[in-house]
Amino acid sequence: MSATLVVTATPNTTDMEAVQSYLKGVMPLLMCAGGTLVKRLKVVQIVNGRPSGMVLVMDFPSEQAVEDLFASDAYEALIETRDKGFSEINMLIAGEM
Repeated sequence: MSATLVVTATPNTTDMEAVQSYLKGVMPLLMCAGGTLVKRLKVVQIVNGRPSGMVLVMDFPSEQAVEDLFASDAYEALIETRDKGFSEINMLIAGEM
């Protein structure tokens, strides 16, 4: 069964180099895991909840494909950069209701 990855993130404006480095490294991993970009968005208004600056939505062939990606050594190598580049990042795997 297919899965959708939804990411909301607040960039750390004091380390935009880390933000760019993470994005440059993670996008090829997402695509190699079978991800198809649905949308990359900039948040323009907060109606309710905590603010974030960006939203990413990608479809994957399965939930397992997303889980395997985040468990991979290649992704693990990006975690330190991710944590420097974002003050908050939420990664959610969603499926059909």
